[in-house]
Amino acid sequence: MSRFGKHKRVGLALGSGGARGWAHLGVLQALREKGIAVECVAGTSMGAVIGAFFAARREDVLRELARDLDWKRLRPFFWEVSLSRSGLTDGRKLLEEFRKMLGLREFRELDLPFRAVATDLDTGGEVVLSSGNLLQAVRASISIPGLFSPVQVGRRLLVDGGLVNPVPVSVAREMGAQVVIGVDVSQGIVPEPQPSVRKNKKAESARGPLALPKPASAEEKAGAMGLLDAFRAEIEKKVNRLRAVAADAAARPAVTDVLVRSVRIAEARIALARRQTEPPDVLIEPAVGGIGTLEFHRAQDALAAGYAAALQALA
Repeated sequence: MSRFGKHKRVGLALGSGGARGWAHLGVLQALREKGIAVECVAGTSMGAVIGAFFAARREDVLRELARDLDWKRLRPFFWEVSLSRSGLTDGRKLLEEFRKMLGLREFRELDLPFRAVATDLDTGGEVVLSSGNLLQAVRASISIPGLFSPVQVGRRLLVDGGLVNPVPVSVAREMGAQVVIGVDVSQGIVPEPQPSVRKNKKAESARGPLALPKPASAEEKAGAMGLLDAFRAEIEKKVNRLRAVAADAAARPAVTDVLVRSVRIAEARIALARRQTEPPDVLIEPAVGGIGTLEFHRAQDALAAGYAAALQALA
C-alpha cells in the first residue's frame, strides 16, 4: 500500500452515472475500513452529490436514505415537472431536499476541499465550481440536458459536467492530490429497463383480419354488396396500419429515455478517452452496468458493487 504513504495527499474523483453513482458510497465505506484518509474530493453529476455530502461529513445521511429507498421515498426528490422551455424540471424540490439533508449551503462550510464539475452550455468548456452556493453548484453538475433545465451561475449557463469531464481526475490533481482514486461508474452500459406495456384486452382480441361476412351471390356482388366489400377491405387496411403504428410506438423509448441514454453513452466514451491522458493512480470500476440511470431505488445493489470493486482495487 505504498501508494498511500503518510506524506501523500489523497484525492478522490467521483464520476457521473445517475443512479449508478450510489456505488460511490460503497467505495467510501471500503476506504474508511482500509484506513485511507481522503483529503480532497472532486465530483461530477451524481459524483458531485456524493462528494458534497462526503466533504460535509454527512454521507451517513445518504447511506440511511439508501437503506430503505423505494419510489415512495423518492417522490419528494423527483415529483416535479415544470415543463419549462429548457427542461422537464427546474429541480427546486430536489434542491430543497438536499438542503434539509446536508444542513448547509456554502462551500466554505464544508470540512474538506470540494469541487463540482459542470459544462458551459455556450462555450462547451469545463467549469469547476469551488466557492459560493454549494447547492447551486451541485444542481448545475447534475443538469442532464432535457431532463433538468440549465443553471445560471453568473453569466454562464451550466449543464451536466459529465459532458466534458465524467471522472474529474484532473480536477483532483489541481486541488493538490498526489494520489488520485478515480471511481468510474459509466462503463459496461446495458440497455435501460423498459416499462412494461399494458396490453389492451379489446385490442388483443381484435388482432388478425377483420371477420367479413360470407360472400353473397354473384349478382349482389356486382352491385351494392361489391361496393360494401370494397369499403370493408379499405377499413381493414387502415386498422392494420394503425396497429402497426401503435406497436412501433410502444417499442420505442420515451423522449426522456432517449435523452438520458444519449448523455450516458457520450459520458462513457469521454471517460474512457480522458483516462488515457489523465489516468488515476487507483481506478475503481464498480459493476453497475445493469442498473438503469434513473433506477435510484436500486441503491443497495450499486452500493454493494462499489464496496466490492473498491476492496478489489485496493488489495
